[in-house]
Parts: sequence; structure tokens; C-alpha cells
Amino acid sequence: MGAAGVGLVDCHCHLSAPDFDHDLDDVLEEAKKVNVMALVAVAEHSREFEKIMQLSERYNGFVLPCLGVHPVQELPSEDQRSVTLKDLEVALPIIERYKDRLLAIGEVGLDFTPRFAGTDEQKEEQRQVLIKQVQLAKRLNLPLNVHSRSAGRPTVSLLREQAETCKTVAFNFYMLRNRFTCTRTSKTGAK
Repeated sequence: MGAAGVGLVDCHCHLSAPDFDHDLDDVLEEAKKVNVMALVAVAEHSREFEKIMQLSERYNGFVLPCLGVHPVQELPSEDQRSVTLKDLEVALPIIERYKDRLLAIGEVGLDFTPRFAGTDEQKEEQRQVLIKQVQLAKRLNLPLNVHSRSAGRPTVSLLREQAETCKTVAFNFYMLRNRFTCTRTSKTGAK
């Protein structure tokens, strides 16, 4: 990648994670040194939204914000669990507030790992949460940043179904994480 003007885009990173709280500036400077031109910061839950938006303001044009509700939720008072429609209800007003500043809706998707979605009811609720976020993305004319684990075919099938229901201009969905990630922003070694 030594050519001038050629750079990388990390299309899926979790910069709002507490792991980056103490040295985010250093991590971002290192990313720039290795020719990363932009970082797509994705959310997992609504408690991260404000931090992602603040990072996108602070690093304007370098940190690009995505807001969405991940299929697996981790809450301070409990272990990880499957997403619910209630999680989405809390998130939607915040997404609406920032809709004009978003790069995409994400991280959204399906995760049918048995410890997170062990029942048909949990899988169906994940599907409903994803459908509502796909519809939101279509309405806002934004792409999706999609997560899929143990649910590849159901995820692609659902996205195809939703794309076919769009009556306006063809809706493009982007499965960025697994297909186009050039680099990841991650910490190596202890600091």
C-alpha cells in the first residue's frame, strides 16, 4: 500500500469500548500512520450512541458514526442476552436525533449463537428488531453495517426479503464486516 493517496478504511470498529478510554488518541494516531483514512465506528446498544457521536465530532471526517442495536446486548447488571424490541424502542429516538449525521445504521443483524438465542422466540424477536432497523435505514436512505454469527443464511435471506419490499429506488444493503474489512483498529500488547 505504498502508493501515495491510497488508504484503508476500517469499516467496523468499536471505538466507544472502554478498552480505548485511556489511549484513544494514540490508537488513532497509529491508525493514521499506517494509512487508515477513516474509521467507521459502530454501536451495539443505545448507551454508546452519545459517545460515538462525540467521537465523530472530535475526529470529524476520520471517525464516521453508525448507530444501531446489535442482536446481542450486554448490560452492566447482567450477562449478555438476546436483543429485545424494548432495546430498540429506547434507541430509536436517539437515532432519529442524529439521523442527518450518520454514515449508516449499525451494528445490526442476527446472532443465533445458542447461548444468546436459544429459543425460537428469541430468534424471532431478533428478526423483528432487524426488520425495523432495515426499514429505518431504507427510510433514511442509509446503508447497514451488518453482524451475522450462526445465522448467515437467515441474515442474507431477511435482507433480500426486505430489499425486495422497497418500492422506491433500489435499496443497497452492505454487509461490511465480513466482506470489505481492510483493517481493524485493535490494541496490541499491554499499556
